[in-house]
Amino acid sequence: MDRPHPEELRLALKSHKRSYFGPLEGRTNHLPAAVLVPLAWEPELCAYITLRSDDLKLHPGDPCFPGGRPDPADHSLLQTALREANEELGICDADVLGPLSCVPLFFSDHRIEPYVARVDSGTMKANPGEVKGVLRTPLLELACAESIHGIPWVHRGQKLLSPVFPLGEHLVHGATAHVLWELIEIVAQCLQRTPPPLQAGQYAWTDLFVDFRAPWVPGQNCG
Repeated sequence: MDRPHPEELRLALKSHKRSYFGPLEGRTNHLPAAVLVPLAWEPELCAYITLRSDDLKLHPGDPCFPGGRPDPADHSLLQTALREANEELGICDADVLGPLSCVPLFFSDHRIEPYVARVDSGTMKANPGEVKGVLRTPLLELACAESIHGIPWVHRGQKLLSPVFPLGEHLVHGATAHVLWELIEIVAQCLQRTPPPLQAGQYAWTDLFVDFRAPWVPGQNCG
């Protein structure tokens, strides 16, 4: 199957209508943050997701895109995403293709602004102080899958599915999975395919978080 050309993906991102998802239950999600979504054509189109170092205080070992909160010297959230990607993976000279929708976080009041960029994967080098590994994510394979795993949840009375992506022994979930899911929809569009539907059944929130309870999970109360 033909892979989308970088310029084709750039145009698709430019015409893509980004959505705004309001604050989650119990959160304001007013604090800005940014991530870079690194893509490489090698020749298969892949995205790269980092595994946070086990030494980090917040979410050690979790899969995520490189990024973080803005520094005072950052002139924009895009600059934040590029700076963080350089600090975490040594990425420089990234070719920014376009933004995706901002995503609120549940475990903090931040919301992330994702920026898709073409990178040279051969020059990436993980900073061991922040990154313990990198997951290579085949986008064409995911865009052509029969379905994507989802976990049911409720937001302001609306029943939704939160995507989960098994990558080896890791489960990509939360905001990172929502960013990846939106990118997969755009890649499928470039391939002139219908995006694979989200389908519940294989995973539950307790597969991701021990004793997890939240007001927006069906049948649970805030613990």
